[in-house]
Amino acid sequence: MLLGLALALTGCASSHTGEQPAADKTPDVALTDTYWKLAALENGPPVTAQDNQREAHFVLHSEGQRVAGATGCNQLMGNYSLSEKRQLRFAQLATTMMACPDSQGVERAFLDALNQASGWDISGKTLTLTGANDATLARFKAVHLY
Repeated sequence: MLLGLALALTGCASSHTGEQPAADKTPDVALTDTYWKLAALENGPPVTAQDNQREAHFVLHSEGQRVAGATGCNQLMGNYSLSEKRQLRFAQLATTMMACPDSQGVERAFLDALNQASGWDISGKTLTLTGANDATLARFKAVHLY
């Protein structure tokens, strides 16, 4: 009996190499049908909420591959396409034309980031949009709606 126990423990010890299994590439939060709040613009002004305005965000609706959201002032709508290689492209983006104070240019920088986006990555609850040469354009936080 002791010999059997010793062999079993030795077998278990020899099968464990100390290496962690390969990281699961499945994101913690789904890219589509999630409310993504703008957190930071890589080449733009700091993102701050303006009084009496919508927060900058978007939702990629899986049905019909439509994007909807807000730029911080204006409503945003359009289309998007995804590929299996974590590529993301926005198309036919349009906004309403309300006049809002945007002294730091967050709205323009946000729209520029969406228009330049070609890739994406999710780590935890953070979405990073990337452009040419995998350069970071913007970061977003997932917001769970009730």
